[in-house]
Amino acid sequence: MEICFYNMNHIGDIYFSSIFVNFICKSNKNMNFLYYCICGDIFYEKIPNIQRINRIEQNYFNNLKNGNPPEELINGEVLNLLIQNNMQKQYSKFIEYNNKNILFVNTWCASNCLHHTDYDLETAVSGYERLIQNLNSDYNLNLNLEINLNNSLNELFDFSIKSYDNLDNNSSMNNLEETIFIFNYRPRSENFDINFFHNFILVLSKNYKLILSCYDSIFDNNENIKFIDKDFNIYPDPKCLNLTYIWEIASKCNKIILLNTGSSWTFLHKIKMLNSNQLFLFYSNSYFDRLNKLINILCNENKNLIGMIDNTNINSIFTNYSKG
Repeated sequence: MEICFYNMNHIGDIYFSSIFVNFICKSNKNMNFLYYCICGDIFYEKIPNIQRINRIEQNYFNNLKNGNPPEELINGEVLNLLIQNNMQKQYSKFIEYNNKNILFVNTWCASNCLHHTDYDLETAVSGYERLIQNLNSDYNLNLNLEINLNNSLNELFDFSIKSYDNLDNNSSMNNLEETIFIFNYRPRSENFDINFFHNFILVLSKNYKLILSCYDSIFDNNENIKFIDKDFNIYPDPKCLNLTYIWEIASKCNKIILLNTGSSWTFLHKIKMLNSNQLFLFYSNSYFDRLNKLINILCNENKNLIGMIDNTNINSIFTNYSKG
């Protein structure tokens, strides 16, 4: 039987679920699996017994706009097949693809089997244990699942981090310890006041040097703002390799501001290299405690690495930071 783990959502969901797909594959080394995701293949690359069910899309390589979902720009053959079979929340189903009857298994946190809290490690462990039990019962399988959260972070997040030659020779990499990194990928999963955020960035840029995750014309001619794409020549790609490059840069900055968007949460493999008072979550109470709890479990200590930026401290949080 061929089993394809799929996720119809975006980078944060794919990044987090790939941890557990990794556990499943390593617990069943005698089996070969398939996977499908809209983007984010970099997070599956080093799992030896899994491969993509179809070719990776290159269509949106230089066309992905800030805030637009990538599926608008891809040839969505598998995605459309999943949509036609109402697989958004369904946990599993046999679907014919390429003349094969393949068992598609949903890894989205809100599927009707996993239904775990987004980015919550404890409920996710229970969800995946339940998923494997249901698959074994419903399809007469003999899948194993061994989840060992005491493994090293490198093993938990076992995807390729490749060197990017342009970074070492890019003058923009100088003096990053005096720079604030800001993820400005626009959140799509909740209401977000982009004008308030833009004003926040403009106010910061009067006193500090900033790097933004992507270009926005509203900040043109601002000498204190650089952009990952425009100034570092790092653009969104279907594999999400750009996010691993971004974290190589962001982790060297004095402060990093995260938004409620999964593309800014792909930092778990960098936990040991990040410091207290370096990471801040911008106006997102629903994920503040959850992300800190996740970090504390992975580090096996009360690190509480992420701070919060909100109305209580937005004017004072950078007071003790030396100006760039």
